[in-house]
Amino acid sequence: MSDSLRYKIVLWMVWGQIALLPIICMMIYITKDGVIWRWNLINWLMVGGYLIGLLALPFSRGLEKANLLKWWLRIDFWLSLISAILVLPLLFYVGRHNIDAEDGDYVLYYSRGFMMPAPHYDLGRIEGLFIHPIYKFVRINGYNDGKIDCFKVDTLRGCFYGLKHRGAQASWVLPLDSMKYHKYAADIAELIDSLYQAQPLFRDYYHGTFVFPDNFAEINYDSFSIHYVDSISDSNVYCFDGDSLRITIINNGITKLSYPKDSVGNLSPKEVRSFVEKLKGGKQ
Repeated sequence: MSDSLRYKIVLWMVWGQIALLPIICMMIYITKDGVIWRWNLINWLMVGGYLIGLLALPFSRGLEKANLLKWWLRIDFWLSLISAILVLPLLFYVGRHNIDAEDGDYVLYYSRGFMMPAPHYDLGRIEGLFIHPIYKFVRINGYNDGKIDCFKVDTLRGCFYGLKHRGAQASWVLPLDSMKYHKYAADIAELIDSLYQAQPLFRDYYHGTFVFPDNFAEINYDSFSIHYVDSISDSNVYCFDGDSLRITIINNGITKLSYPKDSVGNLSPKEVRSFVEKLKGGKQ
């Protein structure tokens, strides 16, 4: 049997690959309930296991080996090759997270997958080797196609907000803590207005989501449409032909109306809300 350094490296590769299996299983078990490992550690360890299986056999050529080791290396090579062809493309598309913005211990990240209904970025908090989801998300009409210019988590006022100018443009102001969000209603309302003025959203490929702090009504901008919903009714504002607005209000029935586009000013969240509430009869 060879006592060379190369032979010892082959043995270390074999035992290292065997050790990776329980480690990966344990890591998957630990990260339940949506918790994920930072830096895609599980994916990289799996890639490392496949690479060991593919490299150990050619690296051991010319060495005197026990029959068991010879057969192990051959079987492991072909199993690793077949599995790698099937699994490696998935590891680079499914089950990976990409962090696009950070603010202290908070991150905004996305995970790719099949049949996802819309691009969305999840909010998480870094704790050691893990990212813990906060179960808040932001929709942006595109993955990693431009820098997120502003991303802030304001724990004092209980909100997180952001602004993205390049690629699929977006802005948002959303609550983290309902009590704080409501307490600082004046500040939040001013923040919503300032973000919208910095980037009007009634355009193609734009998206914005804002939650009003007084009654937690939500307004969503999605290209040339606006969706406003509160605890009582559901309203949609659409723009057609560039100069007219068609409005649908669902409130004890369906009401459809049409107005000139300039009826709602510059279509800011505050103006849209005021206009829709007047159509519904003022106070709710």
